[in-house]
Amino acid sequence: PTLLEFGTEAQKQRFIPPAISNRERWCQGYSEPGSGSDLASLQCRGQLDGDHYVLSGQKIWTSNARQAEWMFGLFRTDPEASKHAGITYLLVDMKSPGIDVRPLKGMTGDMEFNEVFFNDVRVPVENVVGRPGEGWGVSRATLVHERNLIASPNMIRETFNDLLDLARRTQIGG
Repeated sequence: PTLLEFGTEAQKQRFIPPAISNRERWCQGYSEPGSGSDLASLQCRGQLDGDHYVLSGQKIWTSNARQAEWMFGLFRTDPEASKHAGITYLLVDMKSPGIDVRPLKGMTGDMEFNEVFFNDVRVPVENVVGRPGEGWGVSRATLVHERNLIASPNMIRETFNDLLDLARRTQIGG
């Protein structure tokens, strides 16, 4: 739903069909060590270098990162901006060189959660969702969509209809 709302047409065409057909799995790169529930205090950096952002830092409590092909995440791209500004919402290929995923063993022995380390990971600027530096608003929309999909039958129906319309326009599944 976030890509339907904020994504470019190219992002919608590239990412939505494999997501809804379960050919590509996603994880969410929001939480960071030392940030607790204060998402806006994130420190994982994205430095613009030509037509790429170069990511460095760490995410934690990332569900299913070991199985995901893609991450949608927040990265501080303007360290001089105010706390809720200067954050960019990026789509990150989890096979990119420089990504290290380490499982966190839970009390029951499961390893659903992971730490994800970024060491000079290059992400093309076309993988920005929304505008650079305005990722806080995009991330809030993602959270609203998540909550609505869990709790609101009307929202589920509306989102399903939006995805069905996209599938029809792109000729997915006939």
